Amino acid sequence: MSLLFALMAMVVIALASVALVRSVDTSSLVIGNLGFKQDATAASGQMTEQALTWLQANAGVSLQQDMAVFGYYASSMAAVDVTGANRGNAGRAQVLWNGGNCPAGGNCLQASAEQVFGGNRARYIITRLCATAGSPAAVNCAVPPGSAAVPGGNRGTPGYGDSGKIEGVVNNSVYYRVLVRVQGPRGTVAYTETIVQL
Repeated sequence: MSLLFALMAMVVIALASVALVRSVDTSSLVIGNLGFKQDATAASGQMTEQALTWLQANAGVSLQQDMAVFGYYASSMAAVDVTGANRGNAGRAQVLWNGGNCPAGGNCLQASAEQVFGGNRARYIITRLCATAGSPAAVNCAVPPGSAAVPGGNRGTPGYGDSGKIEGVVNNSVYYRVLVRVQGPRGTVAYTETIVQL
């Protein structure tokens, strides 16, 4: 009889140890995934710094026209589908984050050259918050397109939802929207958006 109780106790202990190992394994996976996401977000900060350095180096007349080869667009591109989640909407431009060619009849934006930060691959696009390309004074860059002629106009969003607001828009100022996509290990993808004024 005591042998039966000992065997039952061994089975219960074995099942408890299997459950403990599975719990620790799941926790490790969750912590690892959070770590990858934080690493990708940190890499997006580094890529944003590179985008801002590029903007400052090219400030002036050169920013009045598109430079797609560098991932720069002189108009707001408010109808851009950054994440690719709305592929069926022909009215939205898609960003070619991995390079390649635009599909026939598609509306695509080219991203910057790829940079690698500790295993994370990053690219950016920069859009100037103006209605069209050209001199900021001629195209009224103080109020982004789609907004009323008051400070705090629509700026678009990185996804495909409703637009947000820029608070405290200064007249005769030019604002730029920097969108960064970072692709990391295990399918980690992070998007960040930064609005800057030059």
